Parts: sequence; C-alpha cells; structure tokens
Amino acid sequence: MIASTSSPRALVDTNVVVYAYDVNEPNKHEIARALLRRLSDEGRLIFSAQVFNEFGSVMMSRKRKNPFGPDEIAVILRELEATGEVVPITASATFRSLAAMPRHGLSFWDALIWSAAAENEVAVIYSEDFQAGRDIERVLFVNPFLPEPSPT
Repeated sequence: MIASTSSPRALVDTNVVVYAYDVNEPNKHEIARALLRRLSDEGRLIFSAQVFNEFGSVMMSRKRKNPFGPDEIAVILRELEATGEVVPITASATFRSLAAMPRHGLSFWDALIWSAAAENEVAVIYSEDFQAGRDIERVLFVNPFLPEPSPT
C-alpha cells in the first residue's frame, strides 16, 4: 500500500538525473538540480538501481559530445547515493513489470521503473517520459519540466 502523506517519497527517472548533470539544456538542468536538492533535503528522494545503471550508460555513451568516464560516473553515483535511498530491482519487480506492460501500455523499462516504485511504496515518479498526471495503481507520474498551471 502506498503511504498517503502530503509529502510522499518520490522516485526520479533517469532523464531527471541526466539533466541534472547535462548542462546542454540549461533550463532542464536547473530544474532537475533543484528537484534533486529539494527531495533530498526533505528526505523523500528515491533512486532505483535501474536509474543508476541507465544514467551511467547514457553519460558514458560514445554518442555524447563529451562522454563521462567510469571513474567520474562512480563519483557521481556515490554522491547521489548519499543524497537519497537506492532501491533494488528484484525478481518480483521484474515479474510485476511484465504483468503491467499489457495492462497499462508500458514499455518494459518504463514498467520496471513503475514496479520499483510500487514495490517500495513510492507514491510519485518524476519523469518526462510518462503521461504527466497519470496514476497507475496509486503511483502518480509528474513531469517536472512542464510549466506549473496558472491559478484561475
């Protein structure tokens, strides 16, 4: 069961972490850094092991203009680990994601992110890759890069 608090724990998807370390998109860079800092300061920041691995893969890719090296990735991941909780990808999370794929129309990797959140009672996933505002079995997807709606 997902805890219902005014400040639920929140998992950040790989794209948020990438933007936090990629200065090529300054607006998203600042938003991502501020989000990670706020969630960490509030004790709500969650990463999945999948996000750590995907982050390393993306940032070390030879397709990047200035790829990071393994030592640099290790330093960054240790710093991130110190700012939040890292949850594992378990066999049960894998099976849950496989079942969720046809039920919720998710790709395998997106279903695995969702499953890690659901399995660890994380109520919010920050990502630009999901439909903002979508709720899947009490896990809410929030796109931190969309402008806040204006009060009417």
